[in-house]
Amino acid sequence: MVNVVFKNQPKLSEYEIQKDFNERRLALIPHIKDFISEHNLFKDSDVSITFLEKGMGSLVTIIECLEKKLILKIPLSKNFSGNEGLFLKVWQQSGIRVPQVIEEGILGGHNYILMEYIDYPLLAEKYSYEEFIEKDIYIKMGRTLRLMHGPEAKGYGRVSDDQAEFLEFSEWLKNSEIQNSIKYIQENNLLGEEYGSIESAFKILTDHIQGAGKSSYCHNDFGGSNIFATDPITVFDPNPSFNNGYIDLGRSLFNHIVSRGLILAPEFLIKGYFGEEIYNKKALQASVLLSGIIKIPSMHKKNNLNGIKNIQEYLLKNKISS
Repeated sequence: MVNVVFKNQPKLSEYEIQKDFNERRLALIPHIKDFISEHNLFKDSDVSITFLEKGMGSLVTIIECLEKKLILKIPLSKNFSGNEGLFLKVWQQSGIRVPQVIEEGILGGHNYILMEYIDYPLLAEKYSYEEFIEKDIYIKMGRTLRLMHGPEAKGYGRVSDDQAEFLEFSEWLKNSEIQNSIKYIQENNLLGEEYGSIESAFKILTDHIQGAGKSSYCHNDFGGSNIFATDPITVFDPNPSFNNGYIDLGRSLFNHIVSRGLILAPEFLIKGYFGEEIYNKKALQASVLLSGIIKIPSMHKKNNLNGIKNIQEYLLKNKISS
């Protein structure tokens, strides 16, 4: 018989827009207990479960049993791709250090992944912004992300049964998430033409990406808070989808650098990614603008006005010309 002890309760979000996530967190607790009680890995053991407080998009627990620790991660969004394990394995085969995947499945109507626990601090916890620059951490991150984009994929968007939602990039740009975000931004006057033309940005991206003929396995939240400070670094917690590497790099710049007002960091991450290679600056800037379109509505609803100001200042300084 398995003795399951919960050391704490899940942290709930203070934001109204994440009310559904809070309800799902609480509803999953009995499912987690049943999962542990019935799993052969924990047979006839005393098991303690600790809910991690960081990260509102997933319910993440540390499972401790017989002097070993595992991570159970359950994404809370119904739209989240259930292929995290696939992406981690593909990156591992490309020489990227990632947590070892034990199994994946469905738990309480949600995808879950059971994986190795890594007892190291995050890059964002261990190093200051100045140390990220001095120790070339951004450059190492850029090189790592470029390697992650090496394996070829087909199509764009979330992945189900190894198939992407959209065959063409131009069709992905028309998805409801992006279109609803554009509408919200326009209604709330958050990104006017002075910050760059959305129409021009979409054309630049489409022209650049349609010509590439392939897509990549994208992380979509690659930054210091999703990388362990091992040697080499360990990448985890992707929001997996197929897309062009420029889109993933732009999302990384947006989420972890531009929105935080880190003025010097972009050039180092970009240098690590491209090295001495000539790259399409307009396409990368258009990707940052696209990330702003996708993410700013959520930031606005959470009253993250400082983050929005940082983004506006960056886009104004690096405005895309048609």
